Amino acid sequence: MNKNSTVNSFYVILSGLFTYNKKSLNIKSVQEHYTPWKNRINKGNYQSTFDYLEKCYYDSFINNIYPEIRIPNDPNHFNFDILNHLTFKKCITETNSFNGLKVKINENKFISFDIEYADIYLFPYEIGFISFKCTLSGETAQTPENISDFLYRIRDIDHYIEMPNNTTKISVPDFIHQSFLQQLSIDNSWISYNPQLKSYINIDLSESIDEDERDHLMYDIGNMTPIGSSKGEGFFAPSQQYFEKIIQENKVSVFRNWSALFLFDTFTRISIQSPDTFKSWEYEYFNLYIHTLYLKFFMYITNSNISDVTIVNKKTQEIRDMFIEFINDYYHSHVSNKFLPDLIQDKLMFALDIHSEVEKMETKIQRINEHFQEKREKKLNLVLTVLAIISVFSVIYDTSSWLVNLGFSEKQIFPIPSLVIASVLFLSIILIFKIKK
Repeated sequence: MNKNSTVNSFYVILSGLFTYNKKSLNIKSVQEHYTPWKNRINKGNYQSTFDYLEKCYYDSFINNIYPEIRIPNDPNHFNFDILNHLTFKKCITETNSFNGLKVKINENKFISFDIEYADIYLFPYEIGFISFKCTLSGETAQTPENISDFLYRIRDIDHYIEMPNNTTKISVPDFIHQSFLQQLSIDNSWISYNPQLKSYINIDLSESIDEDERDHLMYDIGNMTPIGSSKGEGFFAPSQQYFEKIIQENKVSVFRNWSALFLFDTFTRISIQSPDTFKSWEYEYFNLYIHTLYLKFFMYITNSNISDVTIVNKKTQEIRDMFIEFINDYYHSHVSNKFLPDLIQDKLMFALDIHSEVEKMETKIQRINEHFQEKREKKLNLVLTVLAIISVFSVIYDTSSWLVNLGFSEKQIFPIPSLVIASVLFLSIILIFKIKK
């Protein structure tokens, strides 16, 4: 296969991360511009897809990523304890206003593309995603070279999108914000979380190629390097050792007609004359991809919030409790009774280094627990000290009264003997505390 070979089909789903405040979220505007995502599944005939998903996935995962299967959507109420997955209405109408967009490759080359749909994911803990599916359109040929050029530019926030009127161009982040996020009252701070957009890429080839050739193509597409780089061409050519390491550790190959490469910012699947007829890779595995990104982003946010574990206060305790709750609800060893979803999840977890990050977070949480334990012990020791001091006065008074009752005069007991008794008791308390330490 060469860089100008014909491709049967191609799409990429680009995703950006953001945080939101559920108290300031413009619910009315969201309801005006978005509709539950199920309404775009088979043009609203979603029940068979939901029935299939319910049979294949465990309850815990369904509750995480497909809650609408169990909990009916209420268009007048947002339940922020579960995922709210919505689709932008304008994208699924007959007059989609996001067709005929362009990106500039060089002075003589533009690539046209359409946005088929755009979804928002409003997860619990005020974490969200914007995801939109792009396909090449117009006179743009679906070749590996054009796909590579398009992906390199569309995921980069420093590039621009040309609008259909050919007179307006807008940066990628501004386009995303103005088109999809400002309706949610999300400000531009979301850009700081997205040095590049996450890319979920599916390519179906029209001609058969051997596995080694497919590996090279997957590497180039997944790493956004010019076609042929993995074979040693150009400035971005990897070393043979690194290339082999990436293919060995990050590739999944189950059936002969497709392979997938899992990297930190990209997921790339290349199939041979095997189009995604039932859209399993969109309705099923893409949502598994989003679920894994959610895990990663939550870890990032939490890690940033407890970067200084020497400062332990009520807020730190709340973060600790939230982390424990999140891990119990979203960090699954298995998600399905089928082997492929679990295999894909394991590889995604590896590519995003989630297991290692969870372990490091648990270490930090343990340190926080130790700090809380130390603070509790110090408070307890202080209370015991105060009680001991108070009890000294009571003992002095009772002892002095007892001596008076035995026949000693008050002048003999007060004040010198009483002070001696008090001194002995105080010294005994101090000695006890020193021995305890």
